[in-house]
Amino acid sequence: MKKLSLRSELSAYSTAFISIGMLPMVQMLVPLWCVVELNMPATQIGLIAGARAFLATFFSIHSGALLDRLGVKKVGTLCAATNIFLMLLYPSVPIVTDSNQIQFLLLIMLQLVSGFLHTIGWIGAQTQIGQLTQGSPKHMGRFVSVSNFSNFITPLVAGWCWDFGQSSSIGGAWLAFGAVAAWNMALWFSIASMPIAMGIKTPMHQPKINDVLPKFKDYNKALQLLLMPSVAFVVTCSFLMNGLIQLRMNFLSVYMETIGYEGTVIGFVTGFAFLVAGVTALPTEQARRFFKPQWIVLLMILLSAIGNGIVNMVESISGLIFSTVIFGAGVGLGMAYILSLLSQSVPTPQFGLSVGLRTTANRFSACLIPFLAGFIIDIAGGNIGEGFYTVALIFIAGAGITAILAGRSKEIKKNLK
Repeated sequence: MKKLSLRSELSAYSTAFISIGMLPMVQMLVPLWCVVELNMPATQIGLIAGARAFLATFFSIHSGALLDRLGVKKVGTLCAATNIFLMLLYPSVPIVTDSNQIQFLLLIMLQLVSGFLHTIGWIGAQTQIGQLTQGSPKHMGRFVSVSNFSNFITPLVAGWCWDFGQSSSIGGAWLAFGAVAAWNMALWFSIASMPIAMGIKTPMHQPKINDVLPKFKDYNKALQLLLMPSVAFVVTCSFLMNGLIQLRMNFLSVYMETIGYEGTVIGFVTGFAFLVAGVTALPTEQARRFFKPQWIVLLMILLSAIGNGIVNMVESISGLIFSTVIFGAGVGLGMAYILSLLSQSVPTPQFGLSVGLRTTANRFSACLIPFLAGFIIDIAGGNIGEGFYTVALIFIAGAGITAILAGRSKEIKKNLK
């Protein structure tokens, strides 16, 4: 692999930092806003949270193909510009109507569209770093580390904006969602400044309608990638890890609010997991000297599940931070290897398609897990800790089954290194 230019590295890492940072902001703010100001039950909150991933579940493969076909820069700037406007529509929902059912439907619609556009941008960031580095573990580790540091900072920003807005005439929702809109402006600038990787051709003409429509052949090519055991393994592990992240990001803020914590503290604890992950994502080269990468990934999923499972046992800030450290340690190293192994498993021209395939699994878990957790919480009489514990057990079982199947695959043993 040729040495990356400074511009290429800065562009890739800044786009990752800004793009992924929006996700914890919205995942923290929307449930918190729904329970504090809109008085919605856990099942409704879970459906609203899950709606953010619904369209991406079906169209991430198309999005990846679109990025391969039209280019990351052209597609990404359009998505970022549209989301600036959509973020400012969120706090206007209670002004439009005071009906709980209509508010619920409007938030579902906003989550559907804004979540899909954000997913395309994040697929673009991963596609760009994959094209530039051909899956280099060193650069993927840095990419994940930068992403996780962003996930530490942005919940703090959102929490501070929420608290400051709540204590002033501005309102917590307006200031907090305004901050997310400003973050989208920064994303637009970063994508517009990115270079195009060597060997990547993008059309100079304006795209036609036929260019942006979903194509069956794209889905067929993506699903054929799943016939490769190494790709199927990575996609499965990505589903499991992302499901654990979705559980924590969507319900930890609600859990902490119910036991008396304020937005700034909630933002710190939420983001601290990703500060830990930012550190643990760095030693990817060193870790592979001791263990095969597939076992590292599965062990990190198990560690993250344990971090979630013990949430119901702690209420003190020290206990919450302890569970956060365990969770974050697993996410950092685990996600670094998931991204690296996927990029190594497919040809460069299909990076966008492969990322779209992995993102389909991620968005499915992001759609399913919040609803499942919310349903369990309501059945448990509003016990949010019980939801964390039950879902963690389900994912530990899933990791165990995946480990058994991976251990029997000769192709995985041969190709994942």
